[in-house]
Amino acid sequence: MFDWKELLDFWFGPLDERGLPDKEHRDRWFRSDRRFDQEIRRRFLSLVMFASEEGLDHWRKEPGGALAEILLLDQFTRNIYRGGALAFASDTLARQRVRSAMAQGQDLALPAVQRAFLYMPLQHSERLEDQDLAVECYEQLAASHDGLLGDFLGSFLQSAKDHRDIIVRFGRFPHRNRALGRPSTVEEKSYLENGARFGQ
Repeated sequence: MFDWKELLDFWFGPLDERGLPDKEHRDRWFRSDRRFDQEIRRRFLSLVMFASEEGLDHWRKEPGGALAEILLLDQFTRNIYRGGALAFASDTLARQRVRSAMAQGQDLALPAVQRAFLYMPLQHSERLEDQDLAVECYEQLAASHDGLLGDFLGSFLQSAKDHRDIIVRFGRFPHRNRALGRPSTVEEKSYLENGARFGQ
């Protein structure tokens, strides 16, 4: 049976004495890389499907396992199904898992960088209340660390604020419209034409 610790090792790699991942792992998180997408599909597609069908409940007994399931539902789906509607198909379930983990205090048991990814489904939500909670979580996280780690966590906070601003303005993420088959408004088209967007 697959050990969720292997999934966390794959995604984060070893953290240094400051709690930071190495550059190789950081760089591949937020860029489009076809080879990396293919590697995730090859290694983790079956687990993504298990998670989407709620077949990994036993992982949630431990904070790291809860995070691993959330990564499958929120991050790995975006790699495997990049550019298509299935990239977002497990978002609701991912948010449910986040709120469950937070209710149990599991987020507080994780290293800071891992906590940042546990909160990510809130940032990916098109509901303003989730966006508000995401900003609150990242504010607390960034404020509790200083130095390079604090700066790194501050980048997650800024991203959360940027995502929330889009939801406040449009009520949804215009850059998803094509994948989800949604017509764009005139204002959204102008926004997209000016190059303002996120990966997915």
